[in-house]
Amino acid sequence: MASPFVSSTTHTFSPPLHYDEETNEPYLPLPPPFGPRIRLTPPRLYHPDPDSSASYKLDDDVAALVQNHNLPEIYMFLTGPPRPYTEQYAKEWLKKRKAESQALLDEMDRKTLSKGSEAGASETNIPAPSRPVPSGCPVRVIRERLDDGTDAFLGDCFLARSHFPEIADLEERERRTEENYAYEKGDPRIIYSFGMFLSPSAHGRGIMSAAVRTLIEQWAVPVMAARQFEVAAMSHNVGSQKVFLKNGFTLAKELEDAVDLEKLGKGKGKVGLKLYRREISSPDEE
Repeated sequence: MASPFVSSTTHTFSPPLHYDEETNEPYLPLPPPFGPRIRLTPPRLYHPDPDSSASYKLDDDVAALVQNHNLPEIYMFLTGPPRPYTEQYAKEWLKKRKAESQALLDEMDRKTLSKGSEAGASETNIPAPSRPVPSGCPVRVIRERLDDGTDAFLGDCFLARSHFPEIADLEERERRTEENYAYEKGDPRIIYSFGMFLSPSAHGRGIMSAAVRTLIEQWAVPVMAARQFEVAAMSHNVGSQKVFLKNGFTLAKELEDAVDLEKLGKGKGKVGLKLYRREISSPDEE
């Protein structure tokens, strides 16, 4: 089997990424008391390789995604993905997400090497302010390293430019999205959003709050120069709303009957949508 891991060959863009000593997989550790056992890593997907004799103790994410996305405790709070959630869909999704993570890491390695070469700097002493701004974050899957060396899949927490799901007018939503994606990397006008879910077995531990905090404080603000965040949650998704509030977000807007559950295949009737915002005026504020 070929390696399931997204990895860096140069480690030129090390801070704030860490690298697993055995697998070379990049990760962001959650803050104490969770990290480094609980961490954010890239998605994992095995690809059959008849010429490889490598074996890994760590599973890929297909089975975990199928199991979690077919649980009502998870899918009832998400506007996607499709139901039922199939193994084939999981593999296709992981293939895309793994490629995105690897591309981001390659982009950072390549640009950092180029920047260091222009400045006559070594790979390890390039000052943080001069590092190029990446277009995203290569880690998103929440895992817990167990005592036997295996990893438990806990959930997913990703950062992306907002698509403004709270805007009912589709033309206006499309206009705002195109505008948001047209800004150059590092532009303070970019509005970022989060998508997330957590396995029910990990509920009540504060893990998702710590994961969002990690992405904001360790990556979005210092690495991507992000300043504006906007997140939406269905009105009955109390857990996500608590996560946002714990991370400095404030309720900006409430929309009644904004989500049609029947169209999503998740029941009858409509539910409201709550929009939370956070703006960081300077790096020192985060």
